[in-house]
Amino acid sequence: MPFSINPFQKFVRYLEISRILLRYGLGEYVKTFHPAFLLAHLGLGKKKVFIRSLPERLRLVLEELGPTFIKIGQFASTRSDILPEEFTRELSKLQDEVKPGAFGEIKRIIEKEVGPIDSIFDEFNEEPIGSASIAQVYKARYKGNQVIVKVRRPGIERVIETDISILKMLARIVESNIPAFYGRRLDKIVDTFARTIREELDFLNEINNVERFRVFFQNDPRVYIPQVYREISTNKVLIQEHIAGIKISDIKTMKKNGIDPKVVAQNGADIFLKQVLIGGIFHADPHPGNIFVKENNVIVPVDFGMVGRLTPKMKDEILNILIGVTEREPERIARALLRTGIVEDGIDFDSLREDILYILNKFEGKNLHQISVTEFASDINRVIRNYHIRIPQELLYFSKALSQIESIGKELNPDFDTIKWLKGFMVRHNLGVFSIRERLRRGKWWIKDMFSVLLDLPENINRLFEISQSINQIKRVEENKDKRIYWLLSGFGIMLLSIFTFNVSAHPILKILSSLGILFSFLIFVGQILFAIWSR
Repeated sequence: MPFSINPFQKFVRYLEISRILLRYGLGEYVKTFHPAFLLAHLGLGKKKVFIRSLPERLRLVLEELGPTFIKIGQFASTRSDILPEEFTRELSKLQDEVKPGAFGEIKRIIEKEVGPIDSIFDEFNEEPIGSASIAQVYKARYKGNQVIVKVRRPGIERVIETDISILKMLARIVESNIPAFYGRRLDKIVDTFARTIREELDFLNEINNVERFRVFFQNDPRVYIPQVYREISTNKVLIQEHIAGIKISDIKTMKKNGIDPKVVAQNGADIFLKQVLIGGIFHADPHPGNIFVKENNVIVPVDFGMVGRLTPKMKDEILNILIGVTEREPERIARALLRTGIVEDGIDFDSLREDILYILNKFEGKNLHQISVTEFASDINRVIRNYHIRIPQELLYFSKALSQIESIGKELNPDFDTIKWLKGFMVRHNLGVFSIRERLRRGKWWIKDMFSVLLDLPENINRLFEISQSINQIKRVEENKDKRIYWLLSGFGIMLLSIFTFNVSAHPILKILSSLGILFSFLIFVGQILFAIWSR
């Protein structure tokens, strides 16, 4: 829902932000003649000497600036394709913990959205069990069931919209003043962040996510997705089943209750890849606070506000990258990165492949359980930055989530073998080779592509002939030369079309047709050369 931003409130907020930036010695990186920034210099006293690094000072500034800036910092920590590693590492330390607001305001929101607390709930505990930048969480009882009630903070939408408008301006200023950020398109980070946090503000999106995961895992006994009560939930209040589980990082309590950490590690990793490579939707923030365990080693993920969604193409390219890692195929990884990313400048493909091979060689000779996906992802991200490849946000979420899963897996089981797990999952689910169903699904699109190309082929060839005829008319010198130009241009056109079809389509019939087209065009060129020699 769009909000009109009060100009005076925006000015006051900009003044507050400017003072905090200056207090931490970041004024030199934010050079602007905005009145609020100039006014902020007053009363600061002598310039302080800072021994903390720039990334650390930036983290401290974001923590002091509050909820929106903490969120943007956490979000920016995933943008390893744009920000230098020392920044993403420091920003990943940001914690989204906020002092709880007064219950009176929260109660007004609940009763406006849902109805009187006393008549809707059997019990309601006014002490929050969680408090973050966007919402506060309470325990209650609804229709005899233990539930949690997640309530959006009052007025948070307007605060976020005001901060986003200021962030857009600061992004442009910072990018032009800090060499490490030159050409990094920080405005794109802010735009993507704005879309993400607006989606997170609407709890109906989270309800849709939870229900989709419940359907996806309904026949998998290893995982349980808590029920949501859609009938009384709104975009500001979410009522969900309360799970009395054990936090996945509490290994001691798990063992005490007969839960096997090694089984949990294996199941958790398997469930994550199932989400990504089969479902195409995954929990994008699987840190220990968002994952619980129940009896019989059942895993219970919670908080589905941040979810990654993958297109079929993205799933294919993730699979290509994983196969490239497990089979040491740098060219496969390089091509997958280029197909998924946005490349603004020309790239030396051989150089990119060599850099990826160097990374793979770092792990050569190590035992499989010594190979770290997190370390590999960090090295790949460094390469991506060097070649200025911008990766879709969902793939960056996947990379971060995979690192979190690996970290949890190795906490639960120090011998957790990430590469062996990846290979085993792909074998069990026939990934990397097409199943019959997958062949039929892709075959349907291949057939459509093939007929589309074949139907357009006569028209495209006619156009090429028309172009060649017009060129022949303009440059006509003698009849024999006209014919040679005509045939050469025709052969060149057929060759281009055939090469394009060969590279774009993976269907074997189109591969054969395009190969014949290339051969035919080659014969035309050879024939024209022989004709030219003979005519002399």
